[in-house]
Amino acid sequence: MLFHDLLDLDDTPLHVIERSFSDQSRCELTEQYLSEIVQSKTQFDCAIQITDQNQDELTGIALLMNSEGEDFWAIFSNVIRKNPGWNDLAIELCERVNDLRVVAIENSRFMDALTEYYSLMLVNRMLCDRCMHEKKSFGEIFSESRVERLLPLLTATEQLEKIDFKEMDLLEICCGNGMATIALRAAGCDPLCLDSDQCAVCEGLEHGVLAPHRSMVLDATLSTRFFAAGSFDCVVGFMLGAIYPFNRDLWEKIMRESATVLRHGGVLLVTVHKNEEIVILKEILDGLGISGEIIDNRDDAGLYDQWVYLGEKVA
Repeated sequence: MLFHDLLDLDDTPLHVIERSFSDQSRCELTEQYLSEIVQSKTQFDCAIQITDQNQDELTGIALLMNSEGEDFWAIFSNVIRKNPGWNDLAIELCERVNDLRVVAIENSRFMDALTEYYSLMLVNRMLCDRCMHEKKSFGEIFSESRVERLLPLLTATEQLEKIDFKEMDLLEICCGNGMATIALRAAGCDPLCLDSDQCAVCEGLEHGVLAPHRSMVLDATLSTRFFAAGSFDCVVGFMLGAIYPFNRDLWEKIMRESATVLRHGGVLLVTVHKNEEIVILKEILDGLGISGEIIDNRDDAGLYDQWVYLGEKVA
């Protein structure tokens, strides 16, 4: 696990306090437990202060604890929430530690470790009360023809925009089980993937299509809670939908969040099934400082990625 590597730990189990990745934006349990621990004035044997390697800010605490005779590391994180009051609690806790070690980690690596932790918990069925889904074979879920269809689209986009996806910080929204992610990885990309469907993400992780440290269960309407404005060179979303006039507000929010985390001059590429869906998206994106065009990408099968929007953030 990345946390063990980054913190130079042995194989002692570790647990992140928050129950899900999305909970990291609120950190309610983290702050509650930290407050209770500080108020208890308990003395601890070992802890690790985690600081941001670039700014020397306190971003996390790893605390060695014991439950029913078993040692484990409890991870308290402030890397996403960034609550100033958290620091005071963490510093006060560290004053009651006999053996305190400091480890400097880039925030991006800390995020990778958090992402991997929740991915491993998910795929090992530790975030579900009762999973009713049996694992399906790769061939039952993933379509080779879909990948073969997307690769030329990615190549054509690179040529048209004079870009190289391999060199870009790329966010894939609404990734589902990672069917389109296969094409991105085949093109040499290392996308950060998110989707709100926990079961779909789990399915992609099970088959190794989604990388644990680069895949998260996260609603695309919440992107700016987790990523700063201008974080990505490119945002992509394949087979978005269903998009109708009655749920336009939802897609406006998703596109607004996506446009915000896209840097100035960055590329936005999305595909849908129907022409009326891409028309709605273009209307929305025109009002968000994205300049782009609709591309007719229909084929005889008429199933996937029939209509494409390709744009650039200009405002």
